[in-house]
Amino acid sequence: MPEDTRAQILRAAKTLFGRYGFRKTSLADVAGEARMGKSSIYYYFTSKEDLFRAVVDAEFKTLSARVRDAIASESSPEASFRTYVLTRMRVARELASAYAALHDDYLVGLPFVEEVRHRAFQEEVQTIEAILEDGIRGGAFEVANPGLTAYAIAVSLKGLEYPWLVDSDDAKLESDLDLLLKLLMKAIGK
Repeated sequence: MPEDTRAQILRAAKTLFGRYGFRKTSLADVAGEARMGKSSIYYYFTSKEDLFRAVVDAEFKTLSARVRDAIASESSPEASFRTYVLTRMRVARELASAYAALHDDYLVGLPFVEEVRHRAFQEEVQTIEAILEDGIRGGAFEVANPGLTAYAIAVSLKGLEYPWLVDSDDAKLESDLDLLLKLLMKAIGK
C-alpha cells in the first residue's frame, strides 16, 4: 500500500510539474491532485525539490529504457541513429519535468540539476558513440575518433532540441531529421 501511495504522489507531481513547471507547483497542489493531505507527501518526500528529483529520475529512466528498446529493434547503424533521435525527441516531449530540469535556468540552483544534466548528456554521448562504433565495425561508417564525433553530434542535437521539441510537429521533425541524417551520413559514411 505505501508503494501505491508513493506512486500516486509521483503521478500527481508529474502531471502538475509538466503542466505548470517546478516554480508554480506547490506541495499543496500535488496533495490536492493526489487526493491526500500535504502531510502524506512529507512522509515520502522531504521537500518539493526531493519530489521533483524523484519525478525527473523516473522520467530519465523511462527515456533511457524507451531509447534502448527502440535502438535494439533496428538492423543497421543508420537506422539505429535515426530511431535514436526520433525516439529521444518524441519521448522528451512527453517528459516535461525532465526536459525542464535540462533547460530551465531557474532550476540551476537546485543541487541535483547539474548532476542530472551531466548524466543525461554523458548517456547521450555514450549511446551515439556505441552506434558509431557499431557502424565502424560493420563497415558502414568511417570515423577516426568516435568519442569526439559522438560528442559533436550530441552537442548539435542539443542545439536543435528546442526548435524540434517546441516549434515542430512529428512530420517536420522527421523531415528535418532526414536532412540532418543525409548530411551526417555523407560526413561519416564510407
